[in-house]
Amino acid sequence: MKSVIEELQHLTSIPALSGLEDNMVREMKKRFEPLADSVEVDRIGNVTATFSGKDESEPSLLVFAHMDELGLMISKIDKDGYLRFNRIGGVPEKTLMGQYFDVHSIDGKSSVVGQIGTFSHHFTPPEYKLTVPTHDKMYIDIGVKSAEEAQALGIRIGSAVTYHPHFQRIGEHLVSSKTLDNRVGCLMLIALAEYLHEHKPAGTVYVVASVQEEFNIRGVMPAFYRLEPDAAICVDITPACDTPELYGKYEMFLNKGPAVTQMNFHGRGTLAGLIPSPQLRLFLENTLDGMGIPWQRDIALGVITDDAFTLMSGTQGTAMAHLSIPMRYSHSPIETCDLRDVEAGIMALDTIVSKFDHNLDLRRGV
Repeated sequence: MKSVIEELQHLTSIPALSGLEDNMVREMKKRFEPLADSVEVDRIGNVTATFSGKDESEPSLLVFAHMDELGLMISKIDKDGYLRFNRIGGVPEKTLMGQYFDVHSIDGKSSVVGQIGTFSHHFTPPEYKLTVPTHDKMYIDIGVKSAEEAQALGIRIGSAVTYHPHFQRIGEHLVSSKTLDNRVGCLMLIALAEYLHEHKPAGTVYVVASVQEEFNIRGVMPAFYRLEPDAAICVDITPACDTPELYGKYEMFLNKGPAVTQMNFHGRGTLAGLIPSPQLRLFLENTLDGMGIPWQRDIALGVITDDAFTLMSGTQGTAMAHLSIPMRYSHSPIETCDLRDVEAGIMALDTIVSKFDHNLDLRRGV
């Protein structure tokens, strides 16, 4: 593996709108194949790398991270060539106007750069100066003059739209980019695969790069039903609360280490969230303490990811835990992480997986 910063720059540059993840499917398959005992891709795109353990009687572990990204989908091409769109995933409307985007051909083989137009300042009506229009009032300008010109570029209703890559290093330790959610997790999976290639685990370990988290939060479920692991660890980001507008909401900071989830919850309806296995959560925490790695306790109302549903999979459920990397400005084109947290997370995950065996009693009520 290259350096963390080089890997993140590469991984965040790959477009993979939720449901249309083939570019990342190819990337993760290519990275896993030289390392794993076997690699397979299911019908919806989940990439599973299997690492056989030393003993078949040892419990199995599934470690997963989603590889899709949120974005937009073209819903209409105006006669003068402007593109209308719907959102795929939790795209905040406040971050759209004035941003560059890649608009992909319907076959996914090419793209053009466009921008979401904004009022010229000099002619902005007073009632719009302090408001954000809804996305149905916005449009993408790709520099053409007709629908026919847009279509000649391969753009159709249904074309994917993703934030244009602009990876930046901020200060000495921070990086900013689109899609750090969750290419940080993908990087941690690649590092784990490299570790397991050299260090055979006690029991079978499945490393899964999953799909459609940003769209329906359920894309990884077929892998769980097929593999029926004894335990699983989800790897993702969690919102940091160390900026002025969020300071004090939760105790989550950059450069204070990876986060172990205690609870997350969508915050409305029945989408629910995760309260992890107490035994598996404590195992993560004790392992981090034993390594001397600083870590944070994560409780987040308004956050939900795949493991809200995967812990219910199979006939007995799955013991679930969640390891996160703190990140500022979630779901925007300037998501920001601290490289020190990412590096600590990689070391922590490798060690956690290497220590997982039958000595960890995952039974409840014992």
